Amino acid sequence: MRPLPPHRIGPGRRLLWTLLAFAAGALGLPAQSVRWEAGDSGLGNSLLLIFENCEPEGQPTLPGIPGVTFAPAGRSESTNIVNFSVSRTIALTYVVRGPQNPRLQIPAFTVRTSKGDLPVAAFNVAAPAAPLDSLARARLLPARPSVWAGEVFGLTYELSAARRTNPQISPAFDWNPAPLAAEDWSKPEVTEAVANGDRRVNVTFRTRAVAKVQNRVKLESASHLISIQTGTIGFGIISQPRMEQVSVSSDQPVLEVRPLPPGAPAGFGGAVGQFQLVSRVVPERAGVGEPVTWTLELTGTGNWPDLGGLPARTVSQDFQVVQPKAKRVNAEGKLFDATLTEDVVLVPTKAGEYALGPVSFSYFDPQAGAYRTITAPRTTLAIAGAPVPRFNVIPPDPANDPAAPAIAAPPAKDVAPAAAPAGIPRDPLPGEARATVPFTARSLGWSLAAPGLAVFGWWLALAYQRARATDPLRLRREARARLAGHLAALARARPGEHRTPLLAWQQDTARLWGLAHAAPSGRALAAAAVSGGAGTEAWRRLWQEADQALYGPRPELPGDWLDRAQAALAEHHLPSFRPWTLLRPRNLMPFAAGLALWAGVTGTALEAAATAATDPAGLYRRGDFAGAEKAWRRGVDQAPANWIARHNLSLALEQLDRNPESAAHAAAAFVQQPDHEAVRWQFAHAASRGGTAPAEIVPFLQPDPWRGWARHASPADWEWAAVLAAWLAAAGLAGILTLAYQGGGTGWRRVAGTGFGLGLAGAVLAVAGTLAYGPAAHPAAAIVARATVLRSIPTEADTTQKTTPLTAGGLARVEGSFLGWRRLAFPNGQTGWVRREDLVPVWR
Repeated sequence: MRPLPPHRIGPGRRLLWTLLAFAAGALGLPAQSVRWEAGDSGLGNSLLLIFENCEPEGQPTLPGIPGVTFAPAGRSESTNIVNFSVSRTIALTYVVRGPQNPRLQIPAFTVRTSKGDLPVAAFNVAAPAAPLDSLARARLLPARPSVWAGEVFGLTYELSAARRTNPQISPAFDWNPAPLAAEDWSKPEVTEAVANGDRRVNVTFRTRAVAKVQNRVKLESASHLISIQTGTIGFGIISQPRMEQVSVSSDQPVLEVRPLPPGAPAGFGGAVGQFQLVSRVVPERAGVGEPVTWTLELTGTGNWPDLGGLPARTVSQDFQVVQPKAKRVNAEGKLFDATLTEDVVLVPTKAGEYALGPVSFSYFDPQAGAYRTITAPRTTLAIAGAPVPRFNVIPPDPANDPAAPAIAAPPAKDVAPAAAPAGIPRDPLPGEARATVPFTARSLGWSLAAPGLAVFGWWLALAYQRARATDPLRLRREARARLAGHLAALARARPGEHRTPLLAWQQDTARLWGLAHAAPSGRALAAAAVSGGAGTEAWRRLWQEADQALYGPRPELPGDWLDRAQAALAEHHLPSFRPWTLLRPRNLMPFAAGLALWAGVTGTALEAAATAATDPAGLYRRGDFAGAEKAWRRGVDQAPANWIARHNLSLALEQLDRNPESAAHAAAAFVQQPDHEAVRWQFAHAASRGGTAPAEIVPFLQPDPWRGWARHASPADWEWAAVLAAWLAAAGLAGILTLAYQGGGTGWRRVAGTGFGLGLAGAVLAVAGTLAYGPAAHPAAAIVARATVLRSIPTEADTTQKTTPLTAGGLARVEGSFLGWRRLAFPNGQTGWVRREDLVPVWR
């Protein structure tokens, strides 16, 4: 046989096969590109950097343009399938800020992607947004650029925002004072000023700080989150401002902290500031065995947190000494203004004259730049001997001894009945609205022991549960446990049913590696794997193959994919949960439960002492009125309608001679619970002591029949009574109508008529009871607690605004708020602004 000649392909067929191969390649391998597009937010300064069929390698490096910034504002991803062709798009959103030129061109550049370096064509921006510094800026201003170590210096934080952006500024911001020790920031001061033709809103906060160690200190930057208007949404009357939330960071000034000069006196203990020392001896003349109190008092402004105490004192051995601990009291809201007092009780055992003092205290004066020593002068204490008793001395009898002087009879006096004592604050009411029968000593002991044991076990259980819930690796462990199930589901899945378990595998894989993104890329997974452990390349390859199976043209996984996924999961280990973490403070410190149980079972006396130490009523009875006032004020802040806490707070405030504020809280307690006898008495007493009370409530002090009826219930109770009476009247009227249509006996007609009449009468009486309280029945009612000033605008910086004096005791309605200010509306139509702390809200 002859061999066949070789088959030749003609030129036409060769061209046809080439075109078919090119088309097949175009369908299987979509083109990649990166380009700019205008954002769809309606703002000219919003741009999208579009990645077509590729993804960026990290954050793209954009071309540098002088005076122009690109602020990342978001990322989105989308997948499109058209004619069996899959395209994937990633869009990065940027806000462009720069000079207000008509146009701005972004030059062409090259960006690194998952498909290699790709070019980006030049793009014209219609109108970039103004730089953030021109819209809002912040700065920290130390009072002096150079201070002494330990010197108290002023620090100001100033935030300035353009008025045209309609800024919304929060009164809170983040700032880490370390390495300084600083007081809390003051209330914001709001002013307006014009700078370079631009009207700006300036918000100023002030504080004081101390630098302990000499060095050059670079202050931490303050971060303030504000909202500014960047445009409008809609058009015409339905338009609304478009607000953008931006973070404004302050500058970081450098503070020079100088060391204290050499030559400190021998008694110098590190005090820096201005101080005064006072010594008092009471009494300066006493007898043997009579106690004498020697008091040292140090006051002033300085680095109090670093001071150890008062200088040591020496006394004669002829005294018995009782020396309690020194007591330091800081001025309210101040860290560096304080008074340190130490009382030493001396009991003399011998007569004579003794010298107490002098006492010296050394400190560094930063204003003068020199060391100072202040001295409390010496005090001479005279101690007299104990009187000698005279025994067996019988007074002479004038009847038997003519020489004895006659004893005149005392003159007769008119006997007047003893006057009743003047009114003083009564005892505080108990913390509950109704009393219960007290326990016996035995039952109290067992009752306290049983809850202590139960609480101990429950506390341990709660701490363990919280430790499990707050474990930072909990979500990752749960994700790892679910991944095994997803792989088992993939193994059982039929062809074409792998999509659901594969998506679940991707979600839990992202959680396993701690990725917060909903659809992370393989590069992001690799970066997380590098930081988290081994297996980087295996997990990245598994993820990319899963992406290709989910979104690629061939929805198939490689044959060994499941084996490699199970092997990668088996090699990825996470630390197991450690039960001892329940002992951490954030998990409620369960070991403290043992201390609480021990305190509960040691006896009724210890429990009563512990309760009295923290109970406001116990503080009040021991004379700690300031502590009781703070505790009851916390109760009022947490529950403004707690009338018992308001009543007791009024008692404590009167003990502290804060009579107008006491009267305001007594009036609020009366409005909330007018039927309680103790509340009525305290309201009348506090109103007479303070001299003021709301005009609408004063008639209740000597009520007429209308208000005498109304004070049997609060306005809220009368409102509920009116609602119930209205329901009763409605039910009676419905019964009358039903009987009129369907007929009925005389008895039912009487019942329906009586119900309607009682309901109508009850509603009228309830409404009358509510109206008796006037504006105090409004939920936003508030009482002016102290004399202040009613201002036209909420600021103390503008001296040109109109103001009017506002007396304590006024009743108004709160209509609005701004930072620490409240807008009031009075019954006569007058409105204005006052500070929040000058008000006592009645209901909320």
